[in-house]
Formats: sequence, C-alpha cells, structure tokens
Amino acid sequence: MLRGAGGTVLSRVLGFARDAAIAYAFGASAGYDAFLVALFIPQALRQVLGEGGLAAAFLPVYARAKERGDGDALARSAFLCLVLFLPVLCALGALLAPSYVPVLAAGFAPETMAQSVALARWLFPLIGFISLSALAGGILNAEGRFFLPSFAPAFLNVGMVIGALVLARMAEPPVFGLAVGALLGGAGMAIVLLPPLRAVLRGPWRLWPPHPALREVAWRLLPSLGGLMVAEVNTLVDNRLASHLAPGSIATLQYAMRLFQFPLGILAVSVTTAALPRLSRLAARSDEEGFRRALDRGFLTTGALILPALAGLLVLGVPILTVLFQRGAFTEGDTVRTYAALGGYLAGLWAYALVYLFSRAWFALGRPLLPVAAGALALVVNVGLDLWWVRLWGTFGLALATGVAGWVNALLLGALLWRRCRGGIDLRMLLPVALAVGGMTVGLLLVRPFLARLGPWGEVGIGIPLGIALYAGLAQILGITRALAGGR
Repeated sequence: MLRGAGGTVLSRVLGFARDAAIAYAFGASAGYDAFLVALFIPQALRQVLGEGGLAAAFLPVYARAKERGDGDALARSAFLCLVLFLPVLCALGALLAPSYVPVLAAGFAPETMAQSVALARWLFPLIGFISLSALAGGILNAEGRFFLPSFAPAFLNVGMVIGALVLARMAEPPVFGLAVGALLGGAGMAIVLLPPLRAVLRGPWRLWPPHPALREVAWRLLPSLGGLMVAEVNTLVDNRLASHLAPGSIATLQYAMRLFQFPLGILAVSVTTAALPRLSRLAARSDEEGFRRALDRGFLTTGALILPALAGLLVLGVPILTVLFQRGAFTEGDTVRTYAALGGYLAGLWAYALVYLFSRAWFALGRPLLPVAAGALALVVNVGLDLWWVRLWGTFGLALATGVAGWVNALLLGALLWRRCRGGIDLRMLLPVALAVGGMTVGLLLVRPFLARLGPWGEVGIGIPLGIALYAGLAQILGITRALAGGR
C-alpha cells in the first residue's frame, strides 16, 4: 500500500507540472476554454468507466472469481466486452459532438464553439484508453501490485505536458497539440499496464455468452452512475454559465479547482481510505460504540489536517499560484482572477472533506444511496446559487456556490449520522484546532510583509514550512497531537 501511495503522490506532482505547462502555453484563454468543454464528456465517463467506477465495481467480483479459480476467464470476458463496446461509444461521442457541445457551453463565440466541437471529436477516444487502463489496474491491485496502477495516470500528465510545450508549437490552432498529447498519454497508460497481465489474458477468449459474473459488475456500476450525475451536472452548469462570461473564465475555474482539490486528494482521501475498512468491520460486528469512536476520530483528523491547509491557501494562495502558473501566457491578471475563484471554492474545503468521511460511514452502514440523495439536494442548491451569484460576482460567484453547496451536503449527512450514531461526533476538540489554525494564520500574516521582499518563491519556500512548523507546535501544546494519537 505504501508503494501505491508513493505512485499517487508522484502522479499528482506530475499533475501540477501538467497544469503549469498548460498555463505557460495557453494561460486562461478561449482556446483552453474550448479544450476543457471538449474534455467534459470523456472526463465524466472516465469517472464511471475509468478509475472511479469500473475498477471499484470489478475488483471485488474478480477477487471472488479468482478464489473459485475462474478469475482469468472473467478478466478476459471483461476485456473483450470493453474492446467491443468502447469503439462504438467513442464513435458515437465523436459523431454527436456538434449536438452536445453547444449544450455544454452555449455562450461561446462561434469560432470557439467550432474549435470545441473539433476538439471533442479528437478527445473522445481517450475514454477507451483510460477504461482499459482502469480495468488492468484493478486486476493488478487484486494481484497485490499497487505502484504501477497508481502511477499510470502520470503518463497522461506527461503526454499533456508534451502536448502543451512541444506539439502545440506544431499545431494550428495550438490547442490541438494538447489534445494529441492527451491521446498519447492515455495510450501510454494502457501500454504500460497491459503487458504485466499476459499470464491472466493468455487463454481461450469466448465472445458469447459473456461471463455470468459481469452482470454483477454492471449492477455495481449503477451507484457510480448516480453519483457521477450528481457530481458532473454541477460542473456542466458552471461551464455553461462561465461560457457567457469573459473568455478564459472556464479555464480560471479549472486552475482554481486544481489547487482546491490538492489537499482533498492528499489529505481527505487518505483519512477516508483508512477509515472505511475499519468502519465497515465495526458496522458488520454491530459494534456501535467502536463505530462512534472511529467516526469521531475521522472527524477530528479531517479537521486537524484540512483546516490548516485551508488557512495556508488563503494566506499564501497568490504566491503559490504565481509560482505554479504565472509565466508565459498566464498573466498577473489571471493569477488575481484564479485566486478569487479559489477563495470561493475554499469556503467549502472542509465541507467536502467531511462529505468524503460521512458518505463512507453510510456506505459502511449499508446505506449507499443516502449520500447520492444528499448530493442531489446539494446540487439543487448549487445550481440555484449559481444562477443568482454569477450575475453578481462572475467566476467567484460560481466557485462560492460550489463551496456553500458542499456545506449543505456535509451538514445533511452529518445530521443524519448524528441521529443514527448519537455521540459519534464530538465538537469540543474543534476549539483547540481553531486556536492552532488561528495562531498559525496570525503568525503567517505577521511575517508575510518580510517574506514578500523575497518574491513569490521566497514566500512559498519559507512560508509553507513556517506555517507547518507553527501549526505542529501549537497542535502539540493544545493537545491535538495527543488526541489524534488516541489519547483523549
């Protein structure tokens, strides 16, 4: 598992390199807006047919089949179904691009719309590479091989870096070079993951009937489809409304979202990944007291990790964005607009971390549809606020609506958990966490004028370690460290 975590961290670092390369080449421009809208449908399908859904649905079924000695046959049947289904899906996506792209970005200028439609046709085959990679990665995980599947997305990032910095110079318009780079990176993912499965895939390939266990895999995919609709409709609405704003507005939201998602991906997902197996075991044993303690521990850990990250991003967000993105086509004005959008998203950072935790708790309790229903209600709130606030504050309003909707989701799931597991969430430890975060924030604000003399690299290079040291010291003094270690 440590190898898998190492692969994930390396892949995310390369993800920042990808975003920096794209910012250098395209900035917050209409061309990158067109690319992001073209990528929306393949990216959405990637979540359910790619890393998020297909692998998670396939892995437990494959593990049981493997115990019966039938795992290789199931793997071959699954690959054959994908090989037959994906070309049809990609062809339909490319053919229907002129119909769905205008729905996604109705406010585009005609030339930007035409560019986005053409890019969508180029990019749709990406879902084929990613789906094959996800299935291969799930099988390798079941075989106890974690590093390569977790690192494979780095090939997509490298491909997009090459596309932005090299291929874009040879393409007209340049953003088509980025699309070609994405396709090359997606192919690289599949190429690196399929060879280790030679032993599994060697054997008779039966076209019909498919393996009977595939029906269970399909049923397991349905909740992922529901969750996908809730998550992606919000992005669709944001993109459609942002397409009516100044060119580059969709790109601004994307850059801000990248930085917003970093602490969620590293910190919140780590906490919930560790919490889910324990919560599941305790729920299976009907150990309500143990379940409450585990839930409370996850709540405290999430707050103790996410809140200082939130404060640090608010204080150091501008120099961080400057260091990451402000070069080439990405201007100082783009940095200011991206920081404003980041501030709106950060309003809901802890909320989305809690949604990760609370939804996993409901999964452990055998109620997987409840988080989907709560997410649907939050989506209604989000869309309503989007329509209201975009007129007042533009991209900041769209981002703030997303942050507020996260709190609607988190508070609803948390209130229902409070009723189900009364006493499972102890709010008293929030006071020392708030004091530690406040002390860290004040310390950073006091030294910020002196760090500013060193330029953005100095502010980031010294400010981040200083903030971590301040918070760690205060956490030790206020007893947070002891509580996290289980000492309260």
